[in-house]
Amino acid sequence: MKEAASSALGGISVFALLVVRGLLLWIVIPVGFIAWLLFGWVLGAGPGQFLGWVDLNMIAALQRVLVHRVNGDWPMARVAFVPIGKLQSVRHRVSVLDPV
Repeated sequence: MKEAASSALGGISVFALLVVRGLLLWIVIPVGFIAWLLFGWVLGAGPGQFLGWVDLNMIAALQRVLVHRVNGDWPMARVAFVPIGKLQSVRHRVSVLDPV
């Protein structure tokens, strides 16, 4: 019974991450695009790469807030924060059907 409850908690936390991320993308994408217009030429990154970097760090932040351990294990793979200095190595892109 306790395992089922903790498994449900993990599923609910992953679902909450997806819902909150979906809502935040409506804010983050336009603001990130404006930031790219202002600073993208300095960083040498395209809009897709810059927005992917912003989304990747947003997912990492949301995981630390919304996703909880279940029986000592994380219900999904953890995403690490990517510093701005490693922006050029980011391969993540924002898409409509994005498996987190």
